[in-house]
Order: sequence, then C-alpha cells, then structure tokens
Amino acid sequence: MAQKLPTALKAIRSARTLASLHRKGKHKVGLPPGSPMYTGHQADEPVTMQLFLYTPDQLQELEPATVEEVKAARLPGSSLWLNVDGVHQVALVEQLCQQFGIHPLTIEDIVNTHQRPKVEQLEGYLYVVLKMIDYDAERGTVSSEQVSLVLGPDFVLSFQERPGDTFTAVRNRLRLGKPRIRGGGSDYLLYALMDTIVDNYFVILDKIDERAVALEEQMLVHATKDNFDAVYHLKREMLTIWRSVWPLRDVMYRLERGDFALIQEKTQIYLHDVYDHMTQIIDIVEVTRDLLKGMADLYHSTISSRTNEIMRVLTIISTIFIPLTFIVGVYGMNFEVMPELTWTWGYYGVWGLMLVLTVSMVVVFRKRKWL
Repeated sequence: MAQKLPTALKAIRSARTLASLHRKGKHKVGLPPGSPMYTGHQADEPVTMQLFLYTPDQLQELEPATVEEVKAARLPGSSLWLNVDGVHQVALVEQLCQQFGIHPLTIEDIVNTHQRPKVEQLEGYLYVVLKMIDYDAERGTVSSEQVSLVLGPDFVLSFQERPGDTFTAVRNRLRLGKPRIRGGGSDYLLYALMDTIVDNYFVILDKIDERAVALEEQMLVHATKDNFDAVYHLKREMLTIWRSVWPLRDVMYRLERGDFALIQEKTQIYLHDVYDHMTQIIDIVEVTRDLLKGMADLYHSTISSRTNEIMRVLTIISTIFIPLTFIVGVYGMNFEVMPELTWTWGYYGVWGLMLVLTVSMVVVFRKRKWL
C-alpha cells in the first residue's frame, strides 16, 4: 500500500494539471459568442506566414508579412495554401480569416488551443481541428499542439501554435511539381496535410515502443523503483497521445464517408486510407498502454514477492528461536531446587538439546521447501 501511495498522489496532481488546462479556456465568461481570445501558452515568437499559390503547371511561394500581401497574392484559377505559425496574435488571425470569409465562431476556435479534434461544415468552407504531437527523446516527454485546417473551394488555411511541423514533405511535393498534389484540388491538399500528421504518430509511437521494450527487459531482470518511475512516466505520455488520437478517428470517419460537398469522391479513397491508419494507431496505443500497465503490475508483484520472502525468512528465524527461548527461560528461573543445575553435564546437555532442535527444524523446513 505504501508503494502505491506516491503513484496515487502523482495521478491526482496530473488530474489537477489537466483541469487547470481546461480552465484556461473559460476566461471568456460574459463575452458574446465569436469573441476570439488566445488560450494557449505565452508565446514571444512573431507570427510567420508561408503561402503557396499553385496550378498544375506553376508554383509561386511567398512569405507574406501582412494581410494585404496575402490578399494581393490571390489569383483566380489558382489553389492557395496559407500556413500560419502562431495564433497568439489574435488581431492578425482575425484579419486573415476575414479575407477568406471565415465565421467569427471558427476564428474563436482557431485561437482557443484546447479544442477537441473535430470537423465542422460551415457556409463555404470546412473546418477541421487536429492534434499534432512531438516526442522529446532526451526528456522522454510528449507534447501536442493544435492544428486548425480550413478548406475552401480553392484554398487551404493551416494554423499552428508554434513554428516547426511535419509538413516539409508536402511542401517538397508541391515544389517538385508532383501532378497528383498540384492537380488534385484543395481537398487533396487537405488530405495530404492530415496524412502527414497521422504518419507522424507512427514515427513517435515507434520511438516510445522501443523505450517500453527496453524498460520491460530491464524489469524482467531486476525491477527497481527507477524502472517503475519510468514506466509511470511513459503511461502519462501515452495518455496524452490517446487523448489526441481517439477523437481523431471520428473526424476521419466523417470525412471519408462523403458527407461534405467540398470533398471530391476521388479524394475520399485517400481519406479512407488515413482512417485505416488511425485505426491502426489506436490499436498500437492501446497495446502499448496495456504493456505498460502489465509492467507496473509486474513491479508491484515483484515488490510484494520480495516482501513475502523477507517475512517468510523472518518467520522461520522466529520459529527456530521460540523453543530455544523457552528452554533458556526455564533455566533462567530463580528456583532453588533444579536438579539439572547440579548435574555435571547439565550445561552441555542444554546446548546439545538446543542444537538438536535447531538442526531438526532446519531439516524439516528444507524438506518442505520453506528454506
């Protein structure tokens, strides 16, 4: 019980931390709907933008610094992808979204970084929320950030909390002029971005699985408190991943089912593939969580077994000394008439009796495999 108490306290502390994160999104009490307010971590980096304007034959890549530059870059007949790193400058995000006819409620969700993964159909566009994760191998921690994707007839907007992402492969495919992504339409670009985020889950889960297998091998040899702490830490990180991927499967299911007019039928085939990947990822997450739970149970069983072994040895020692203590106690009484005290071999006889009793009990214990 004493071994489990620190773990329980850590779990309570983790729950309080999670609750505090959700409370960050409740500072808008009294404000009307559609009033955007940034709810993420304090960010000092400037907001950066990257714009791709492309057709099957041409590509223009820009790094606009103002909303006016984004507005001026739009061309009829071209598909546009605008990636925004940082949503902490609410006014800038609001102005950008207004250029594309985005509803104030969607803008509010974009800057509220504690949204659950979801997909919404609004007038003229589709809004998708995902969670992109990153794994720090040195610290063994998993972090997640919200990625908001807005799909229009000829544009895709992607909003991220901070710089750095997994979209490099998508950018390179656009630069290399791959016909499928250049000519597939904005909905295909949306698929490509989502597919990249989902594939990144596989990479991170492989790293965590390697760590879990190494811990399992260590615990099978010798389960230590440090091993258990590492297992508990991994369980918390897997919980972070599980919270991100579980609702994402529902998002993928709705997209590949064909409920949205902006998703072409030919793109639904690719989205179905992403949905299959999400199912695999959830299976991997659940198997890894079960493995970590089994390792934690193994540690507790090992500790319990060690405690029982110690108690068994102490009990045997106590059992051996019970008759010896009785004999010594009898001859320690202050009676004047004790014939054995005057016997020449009395002292040696008592020692011999105690030795015989001790050896006899040890032999019996060994035959019963108690020792």
